[in-house]
Amino acid sequence: MNRAEAATQIPPNSAEILNRYHKILKIRMNHSYAGFFAYVTFVLNQLRYCEERNCFPVVYFGPWSEDGTNGYYDEEYGDNTWEYYFEPVGGIGYDEIMRRIRDPKDKLTMKNIKELSTNDLWKLHAYDPKSIYNYPYGHFKNIRSVDMDAWYEQQREKARYYLSKYVRPKKHILQKVEDFHARHLAGSRVLGVQMRGSDKGTADAAPELMRIVPPSEYFSYIDRFVSESPMCKIFLATEQAQYVKETVARYGDRVVTRDVIRTDGFGPGTCTFRIDGKNPYLKGEEVLVDCLLLARCDFLLRCTSAVGEYAMYFNKDLKCVDLNRSA
Repeated sequence: MNRAEAATQIPPNSAEILNRYHKILKIRMNHSYAGFFAYVTFVLNQLRYCEERNCFPVVYFGPWSEDGTNGYYDEEYGDNTWEYYFEPVGGIGYDEIMRRIRDPKDKLTMKNIKELSTNDLWKLHAYDPKSIYNYPYGHFKNIRSVDMDAWYEQQREKARYYLSKYVRPKKHILQKVEDFHARHLAGSRVLGVQMRGSDKGTADAAPELMRIVPPSEYFSYIDRFVSESPMCKIFLATEQAQYVKETVARYGDRVVTRDVIRTDGFGPGTCTFRIDGKNPYLKGEEVLVDCLLLARCDFLLRCTSAVGEYAMYFNKDLKCVDLNRSA
């Protein structure tokens, strides 16, 4: 099933689910301090589990995870943050599954629902070599002797398979991407630039990948692109307010950014999705729209992070330089 087919899929009835699948897997979060696209990776890896074990997938990301609150949860938008941004992966959402279970005339019961334990989720997301990794961590943290380009491409191929089959951003998200691109980027060659500051470096990965790459290290690459395409635009996606100022100071009005929530701090706890007093829903929408815009660029300069990887997942033809790997 490709993305177009999934978009027109008739939601399965309960009898079809029971006849075709062994169980319904409730796909859930198991780490409340991960970023937006880490949660999408949690979904992709549990989708792989579903395919291997013949389970029907349904995603539920509620207000809580194993170790704290869901930073994107906003009760005004509903109880399931996955469905703020994406369509249900199997054609019907968690609310509909639970409605059927509560209906005494329906064949579904709670016995048909399963969810993975915390230990199983951590094994699946960080220690199963068959899982999708946005960069080397967990099981792959210390790899050095393999062809890393080939390793990354293997991860991207796996991710693209599950994304294209199951993951469809909501129409209002896609419309925001289209509108912004049409107003600010259409008709130009566009260099996508993704800079990551704030709490980069807190994940369990090699030091060279976790190093924060300052804007100054991007500038020689940007200069080269500008010299080759003098009329180009630079789409900058970053959560760091200082990085916008530094890049605009050098490249002026060719720099295009979106008005999003940013931080000026560094270190643990400074990531934008943990900033108090900001709209939780917008924190997720903003990073998703930025990533989809990066995926539409002609070339990508990035650092090691899930946002940059997902731009590559969404566009298999996008080429990039990862400054954490090229330094």
